[in-house]
Amino acid sequence: MDARLIQDLMALAPNLGLLVALTALSGSHSNSLRRFPVLDATAQGLLFGFASILGMLVPLEVEPGVFFDGRSVMTSLGALYFGPVSGGVAGLVAIAFRLFLGGPGAVEGSLIVGSSVALGLAARREFKPQRNPPGPDKLFAFGLLVHATMLALLMVVPDGAGYRATSRMGLLIMLLFPLATVLGGAILSNREKTALALEALKWSDERFRLSMEATGEGLWDWDIERDLAYYSPAYYRVAGYEPGEFPATGDSWRKQIHPDDLERVLQTNQACIEGACESFEIEYRLRTKTDGWKWIAARGMCASRAQDGRALRLVGAHTDITARKEAEEALRANLAEKEVLLREVHHRVKNNLNVISSLLSLQSSSIGSPEEAVEAFRNSADRVMAMALVHEEMYRSPDHAVVDMGAYLGQLAGRLAQTHPTGPDLRFELDSGGVELGLNESIPCAIILNELVSNAMKHAFPEGGAGTIRVAMRRLDESRIELVISDNGVGLPAGVGPGKGRARGRLGLTLVDLLVGQLEGELAVTRESGTAYRIEFPLRPYT
Repeated sequence: MDARLIQDLMALAPNLGLLVALTALSGSHSNSLRRFPVLDATAQGLLFGFASILGMLVPLEVEPGVFFDGRSVMTSLGALYFGPVSGGVAGLVAIAFRLFLGGPGAVEGSLIVGSSVALGLAARREFKPQRNPPGPDKLFAFGLLVHATMLALLMVVPDGAGYRATSRMGLLIMLLFPLATVLGGAILSNREKTALALEALKWSDERFRLSMEATGEGLWDWDIERDLAYYSPAYYRVAGYEPGEFPATGDSWRKQIHPDDLERVLQTNQACIEGACESFEIEYRLRTKTDGWKWIAARGMCASRAQDGRALRLVGAHTDITARKEAEEALRANLAEKEVLLREVHHRVKNNLNVISSLLSLQSSSIGSPEEAVEAFRNSADRVMAMALVHEEMYRSPDHAVVDMGAYLGQLAGRLAQTHPTGPDLRFELDSGGVELGLNESIPCAIILNELVSNAMKHAFPEGGAGTIRVAMRRLDESRIELVISDNGVGLPAGVGPGKGRARGRLGLTLVDLLVGQLEGELAVTRESGTAYRIEFPLRPYT
């Protein structure tokens, strides 16, 4: 069973990776079509439609005529980012090819494409990506909704084929396909951010032109021998001064130049004075009246020279280009953010897949009967859920780098209560101590919490008796964390607990041992009035 899951994972991952790579083509194509919205949307629809066809040419077939290929990712993203024309074109292309392929799942496969396009258009209305491109948290939630709908539609495939396909692939679909949506969406979000930055740059240039028409450039005329100058009213106003507010001399100008730019500017001027050139252009920062800085584009030329060739007079103009500089910097920062985001998402996806693969391999060794196989599948689902909640909380944090353990504990307890029904008198007491953890600590802690809390829910209170499960986390000092999970139930049986070996059915406690070691922590267990696990581990810097 586990080997087949791993095979399915290895079969799906390259397919999704290829489709995400094709998404980059949409983000890098020429912006010239953006001036023609309908033509641009049609072109994008064809691109996403043919990408869907490419995915269907190399699918993962799990039942005769029922296969998974990523077309839901492509068509939903096409509709989300480029609107109804793009979504409609992509959907029609994908549906036509799916019907051409035929098979028992052809109708349901076509309905999946239609639902993906519809959900993409609904999300477009909600997110408004053309003005505020969605981030990873919204994209992940969108991917979950699209593919939960896909799995629901699969259930109506005739002869139980859809049910079998969903049973086999549901977990992988809900893990991989939303992550592929995040990757592809990140590329398209950055395309929109880049377009918005370019639009801002365009409007900045337009404002600059209108400003010059309304007020004129700052004009100057410099008598080099006497170091006297003429500055036009616009020249003063660029720096926030009223005309004549500072002396019209070369020395006044030199004192206003940013220290980091002064030597470069003076060298350029001197080259023109000495006769190396007749004109020059240079950009530098000029101090304003309020001690701020404005970027200036200065142009100058020699108006007259002495017999020895040395300039006697330079004239020129300078223009405020601060807005343009800021737009250029925003564009560069956006491109850098795109690269960092793609690397980070790739790193997190790879690490999570490695963890899931390891957990499934460990779980396989504890299966001895069909009943144990079902229980193993449920336990694996709980562990993946615990990991997924970590990322959900991390995406909610301002910098996507830490997990608020208070919010996480509440989410985890609620999910476990749904999957492990208990008596009405079982209470949870949760106290996170305001602790925030980075990814390296939060993933192991999530799995430890899942194992110990679910064990208490299943075994500490037989026949649904009353009781309390407590989870408390606090800082011992600036570099140590204490985590305590306790209950007032019947207690652990003799010979059972962390460090007692990997007996059949005790994989959870073995995982607790391994993960405490990964945290470089210490584990102590007490059995008075129930069971209490105390774990102490070092807090490392966020990464």
